[in-house]
Amino acid sequence: MADRLASPLHIVQDAGLTPLHADALAALHHIAAQVAYAHKLPNAVQLVLIDDDYMSDLNTTYRGKEGTTDVLSFDLGTIPGQNSNGEVYISLPQVQRQAIALSVPPLVELARLLVHGLLHLAGWVHDTSEQLDAMEHETDHFLTTASHSPQATLAGRFTERSLFGTPTS
Repeated sequence: MADRLASPLHIVQDAGLTPLHADALAALHHIAAQVAYAHKLPNAVQLVLIDDDYMSDLNTTYRGKEGTTDVLSFDLGTIPGQNSNGEVYISLPQVQRQAIALSVPPLVELARLLVHGLLHLAGWVHDTSEQLDAMEHETDHFLTTASHSPQATLAGRFTERSLFGTPTS
């Protein structure tokens, strides 16, 4: 059913970053539609792909923590005239590092962080280990569901470098 929904995701990339491949963008839109449908996110979400410096500034300003992090979500609530109910910021350099550390394709790690951020906008928190386990389980559910979709055929062909270029054959 989520495949028939318009994507609730608007993707913005920091001007200094290499643009993502169109197939990677399509995979992100697909998984965002699934999460939005399942968790009844009311409006569009803006995904902002940034570098470590920008993420570090956000992390310091809004969380009081120094250094970069992978994903931050901001619930904008209901603002008159606003078409978005939230923003998810993801550091692409951090995605690359975590993908290498986890031995997964960067697109899979990027999708995981997107789902994590969207779940926060849907009200999920992970203040306890039990909450974190539940959130990780829910994230894995969406990644598994997405891996059985037609978009997964494209996503599965991405290597570390091809996230930003052409999928491998």
